[in-house]
Amino acid sequence: MRSIMNVPMEETTPSEPSFFAKLKASFTQPMTLACIAGALALGAGGAALGRHFYLKPIRATADLRYQSHLGLMRLYDLQMEYHGANETFANDLDTLLASASDGPKLREQLAATMDINTLAVIGDANRFRLEANVLDERRTSVKIRGPLGER
Repeated sequence: MRSIMNVPMEETTPSEPSFFAKLKASFTQPMTLACIAGALALGAGGAALGRHFYLKPIRATADLRYQSHLGLMRLYDLQMEYHGANETFANDLDTLLASASDGPKLREQLAATMDINTLAVIGDANRFRLEANVLDERRTSVKIRGPLGER
């Protein structure tokens, strides 16, 4: 009879490490960490350049257009007040601004956002129109016709 002690043991070869074990081990290597840090720095630099050269000009243009729209809406309100007092709408900018308590300040605000030379205030007894070109690179034309409630 053979003894269990005399049976040679089978040699087991160590199995190959799993993919995740290899991946985990590679993240501890200095070269891999340097590549990751470089990629993050490159991405952050690209995002900063994109913000500075692309997003800031777009935002500045949008803000300029918004401010000009606020100015036209203020002129719209002045037209409605003028019509309430005079039974007709103002036919020029000077008449409209003369009816406002903050006329000179409003003129400065309008001139900062739109071409004051193209600002048209056209009105008669029943309706009015406000038109101007915004001081952006496209010289965007903005128009408001009123009164809006009666259409």
